[in-house]
Amino acid sequence: MAILTNLFGESPFGILEEHGEKVHECVRLLQNLFDELKSGNADALRATAERIFTLESEADTLRNQLHEMLSSKILMPLPKSDFYNILEQQDSMADRAEDVAALLTLRDMSLPAELTKEVADYLAVVLGNCNLAAGIMSKLDLLVENSFSGRDAQTVSRLITELAEREDDVKPLQIALSRKLLATGDQIPAVESVLWLQIINRLAELSKFADKTGNGIRMTLQLKSSK
Repeated sequence: MAILTNLFGESPFGILEEHGEKVHECVRLLQNLFDELKSGNADALRATAERIFTLESEADTLRNQLHEMLSSKILMPLPKSDFYNILEQQDSMADRAEDVAALLTLRDMSLPAELTKEVADYLAVVLGNCNLAAGIMSKLDLLVENSFSGRDAQTVSRLITELAEREDDVKPLQIALSRKLLATGDQIPAVESVLWLQIINRLAELSKFADKTGNGIRMTLQLKSSK
């Protein structure tokens, strides 16, 4: 982000990138949580959850810093409303990761063997979408340098389209997994079934916010190309 700092002084884009790093570290740690749940390592699971809570709080601090910065007069290469939109969608990803971590620590939980792999596959799809969103955001420096136009903008636009298409796959998976969970009957205590349904829903929302983060970039590209 050195280029951004030279152009705009203390760059909000540099802070946005730092915010994204906190957010995506939160998200990546979800894989650890589910691995620890599968292995039955409750202490490690709670320690990882605490790390997610800390990272989410640090991301909120950066978000608040950006709000303060943008409330003052500052030179921006795009409308502040577009920047706010990208920031808020990205921040919501950390919120959903925190929600999942909290739900997994409410009580010691497990899944029937036939559902364990399906939950792992569902998580892999969600995290894959989040990783793609992280890759899109990593190109923000180049987009700013090139005024959100040119070859880099076209490349990012294609990645955003790919993310949107992959996001469309999540809802059917969410519904199918929820149905199978409810069909387990008394294999899972009722309270745990409710918690698992909430976890499955929060993961779907996480993927949706990853898509919305990418779409926030797309709207900026469309705005720039229309001028």
